[in-house]
Amino acid sequence: MYRRHLRAAYRLHSHRFKRFLFHQVLHADDPPHRLALGAAIGMFVMATPTLGMQMVIVVFLAWLLRANKVVGLPVVWISNPATCVPIYYPCYWLGRFLLDRPSIPRAWWGDLARPPEDWAEAVAFYWNKFMDIALPLWTGCVIVGLVCGYLTYVIIYYSVAAYRMRRWGQLTRPRKDKANPQSSRDSRILGRLRENRSLGG
Repeated sequence: MYRRHLRAAYRLHSHRFKRFLFHQVLHADDPPHRLALGAAIGMFVMATPTLGMQMVIVVFLAWLLRANKVVGLPVVWISNPATCVPIYYPCYWLGRFLLDRPSIPRAWWGDLARPPEDWAEAVAFYWNKFMDIALPLWTGCVIVGLVCGYLTYVIIYYSVAAYRMRRWGQLTRPRKDKANPQSSRDSRILGRLRENRSLGG
């Protein structure tokens, strides 16, 4: 039963990913640069410790840099409460190594497991704990995000460009009149016939 559920979930997510890749990336109206830049922005923001605000940040940066706003949104879904530790801890370790900071003591983790019961005190408690690791964490996250964003841009750009050149012979999606010249020619002929009829009447 559990394996069957996993297979069904995998097929569902695989189908959604293929539809997204086919319609939103490969056949989008934007050129490869805007699509690749949008995906790179999403990958960069995904690596930053900004859970809960990542989608807003992606849309703002995409608008600011004139990138595709849709492509980067599913990328930030990679970072969530279930994956934040595997993503952010290596970034923190990298930042701590580059800044030559000491590791977190065990007492820090022990205090983290016993937060205050009061809501306001708990917010201040977690904020202070975050500030203890903010500088190395942000340093590592920015570096990892830039590297992942650059690699994502290169992979998406050349993949989309190769697909479109092989399918359409150009980097942008052809217009309907160029994609079907016969239909556009027929529409022009019908337009002329209607004009002749109106003039003859």
